[in-house]
Amino acid sequence: MSLFVFGHKSPDTDSVCSAISLAYLKNKLGMDAKAYALEEPRKEAKFVLDYFKVELPEILDPSKIKGQDVVLVDHNEIAQTADGIEEANIVEIVDHHKIGNLSTDIPISVRIMPVGCTCTIIYNLFKENNIEVPYEIAGLLISAILSDTLIFKSPTTTELDKKAVYELAEIAKVDYESYGMEMFKAGTSLDGFSIEEIVNMDFKEFNMSGKRVGIGQVMTLDIDSILSKEDDFLSYINETEFDMVVLAITDIIKEGSYLIYKGEDKVISQAFNVNAAQGVFAEGIVSRKKQLVPKLTDAVKNI
Repeated sequence: MSLFVFGHKSPDTDSVCSAISLAYLKNKLGMDAKAYALEEPRKEAKFVLDYFKVELPEILDPSKIKGQDVVLVDHNEIAQTADGIEEANIVEIVDHHKIGNLSTDIPISVRIMPVGCTCTIIYNLFKENNIEVPYEIAGLLISAILSDTLIFKSPTTTELDKKAVYELAEIAKVDYESYGMEMFKAGTSLDGFSIEEIVNMDFKEFNMSGKRVGIGQVMTLDIDSILSKEDDFLSYINETEFDMVVLAITDIIKEGSYLIYKGEDKVISQAFNVNAAQGVFAEGIVSRKKQLVPKLTDAVKNI
């Protein structure tokens, strides 16, 4: 039986590149594996695939998942994975996030590490298995690591991420800093996207003390174009069914995020030590995984 390898919904660069890279590794190890995406990948991911001349993965048809062996990468939350996952056989998880709410009927292989990117883990799996990393896979791996670590500016960055980038840059034949900025510029342009599309571009759902919380993050070099439409964004998120929604507009250069939110001001104030107001700048807040989620979780629990 073939292995289906896929990342989370609203697939970002790490989700797409980790699925393709791990499927490649599995095939090299003698398994039959294929990478899929759950939805159309984001603009940055498409730039990366075009740059390294790798085909877009097929969009997974939920009707095909029943009874199928699947490998999850870059996620392990029910709300973030494929519809119908309860009818599939999860056989492996490779991730760098906190442990979520998925469960399995039998023991499975799990590799979860506190690093900046799933592709860092996958690169080390190549090394552990003595499998050579080809040019195009090196390009995908380094792109995902640079994306998730914001070229090492994110607090999620580890020495393992940096070491991977330095080694992969030689294989992919790129200057990682200039390539990283080129990738961000291509991926953060929001021209032509609607308010709804921008909010849901990188949006994940969480359960925090029984509250349904949604956190969206947009990394862009054009902050003014977002903030000028603050009222439109606020109108949209206020109409959602979530108890709380936080949209973080992350400024890569200033290394912080502007926050537009649905919820109580006191939660935002306590979570980020700011005077809560729509569009407030939370200095140093650039990571959803390591900053937005834990800080909001604690604030919601304590109020």
